[in-house]
Amino acid sequence: MYLIKYLKLADIFTVANLSCGILSIIMSIEGNLVLGATLLFIAVIFDILDGKVAGLMHQKNSFGKQIDSMSDLISFGVAPMFLFYALQTPAPWVSVLLLFFITCGMFRLARYNISEAQGFEGVPITVNGVLFPVLFLIYNNFPASLNIWPFIIVIQGLLMVSTLKISRIF
Repeated sequence: MYLIKYLKLADIFTVANLSCGILSIIMSIEGNLVLGATLLFIAVIFDILDGKVAGLMHQKNSFGKQIDSMSDLISFGVAPMFLFYALQTPAPWVSVLLLFFITCGMFRLARYNISEAQGFEGVPITVNGVLFPVLFLIYNNFPASLNIWPFIIVIQGLLMVSTLKISRIF
């Protein structure tokens, strides 16, 4: 119960983000890909809200930053790759691609957590909560578009760990 003293109102939105990511994974495994993709986008909304609420209520702290990053890795690193995996024929190269992407996301979040700079270095992992639902919408209309996903996954992974300077939007 010692952890309760660390929890703030903003953390409810962080848990909602995490919940959407986990449910997206489950939906992808079960073949409900539309709901899986939708939950990725909803996770983005909760991720934005947790930051806004923390700022407005002066609740920003190290604990919140850490749990936010862990939630983001699930919702915007692991869950999008389960969506992709569910659309693919299993193959060793697919597993390597997923590991690459998730590792890039982890490195990106770790760098963010130790950074004192304003803005972002590298593309924020949250972008994947919009990118992959959009790719899924395109896939629903043009199934052959799945063939370009591996290239997008590699590029996005590299962009997350890049040194690009990106200012905050929200």
